[in-house]
Formats: sequence, C-alpha cells, structure tokens
Amino acid sequence: MFNLQKIKIYHVFWIVSLLIIVIALLLGKEATVDVNIHDTYFVLGNYDFAIILFFAYFITGLGYWLVQKKLNKRLVNYLVIIHSVILIGSFVLYWGVFFYTKLFIHSDFPLYDGYLTLNTILVIAFLVIIFIATPIYIINLLIGLFR
Repeated sequence: MFNLQKIKIYHVFWIVSLLIIVIALLLGKEATVDVNIHDTYFVLGNYDFAIILFFAYFITGLGYWLVQKKLNKRLVNYLVIIHSVILIGSFVLYWGVFFYTKLFIHSDFPLYDGYLTLNTILVIAFLVIIFIATPIYIINLLIGLFR
C-alpha cells in the first residue's frame, strides 16, 4: 500500500515539476504569461515559462536528494518546511487564482479579466521566492553539507 511517510521532500518537488509540464501541455503553446510592471509588459510563452519552472523545481528537488540521499546528511527540518511551503504554496496559489478568475469571475466591466490580480500574485510570489525562499534553501543545504 502507498505510505505517505515514505514520501520525502524531493519527491514532492519532482511531482510539482511534472505537474507544471502537464499544465503547460494542457494549456497549449499559444498561451502566454503577461506581467505588467509599470508601463512595461513582459510577455513569456506559457510553454517556455513552464520549462523554466520545471527545471527550477526539479533542480531544487535534486539538491535535496543529493544532500539527504547520496551524502546522508540531515537538513534543518523547519527550514525545509518554510522553503517548501513558500515554493509549493506560491505554485498552488497562482494556479488557484488563475483557474478561479477564468471560471468564476465574469465582470460587467469589459476591461477586467483578472490579469491584474494574477500579475500582482506572480510578482509578489517571485519576490518572496527570490529574497526569502532561495536564501533559506542555500543556507539549509550548506548547513546540511557541513554537519
């Protein structure tokens, strides 16, 4: 039977990386991610963005796997939890808001389509990942290596 206690954090990151590819394939190559910062639009193809995210989540899981499985080092559990909640939580939050705006928001105002909400969440999640989650990940791996 399937035992949840045997699932390690690197398994979770690898599962999320596969989900990213599946979502990208379901949305198609024509879909785009538009990020509006002041008067500048950054337009990325959804498939290209998904490939970048796939490798980011996969390499994160690979880092955890190398330290825990191959080097048999222990990581600081609360740092792993904080890092994982930020990364996986931002993934779930973004796609939750994405599908919520597509399915349930039908505004009478023709210019509102939910992109402002999505852009705000995307920029905030990106900043939190870069300035909080990534340093926690690097510090945790270094602590694990030098224990």
